[in-house]
Amino acid sequence: MAYLLKVLAWVLLSIAKFIAAPFVMMMNPTGEDWTWIETVLITTTGAAIGVFVFYHFGEWLSAQFSKFKFKTSKKKKVFTRSRRMFVRLKTRFGIFGLILISVFISVPLTAILGARLYKHDKAAIPKLIIGFAAWSVLLTTIAYLIRLLG
Repeated sequence: MAYLLKVLAWVLLSIAKFIAAPFVMMMNPTGEDWTWIETVLITTTGAAIGVFVFYHFGEWLSAQFSKFKFKTSKKKKVFTRSRRMFVRLKTRFGIFGLILISVFISVPLTAILGARLYKHDKAAIPKLIIGFAAWSVLLTTIAYLIRLLG
């Protein structure tokens, strides 16, 4: 039972601070000795749960916002420099660009952005989960090498 609670705690950390979880697990702050495969499996599971929950929360949130009819004038939308850059990045890199920066912006924010930007892509959730799994392998490998050399 204690083992399951520890795993649950690491899964929750993986959802909240994905980039830190593999490093913290491998550096043994609580005296546990997590293997490479355990770390990859736990952090990937946390990211998958987070993507699934927050993606659907993002869909719900987007639907709630679309219900509101904000009174706006019929002015033509102004495309600022930042909006142009955002559209350019979205069209040039797509969901794979989001996956590349996902590790830096957290699981919840990545999933909510994915739901908002790629709601018509049926494979968005699997792509995000695979992306986080790849990040988990990379970060865990780096943490493991640091632990071996340190």
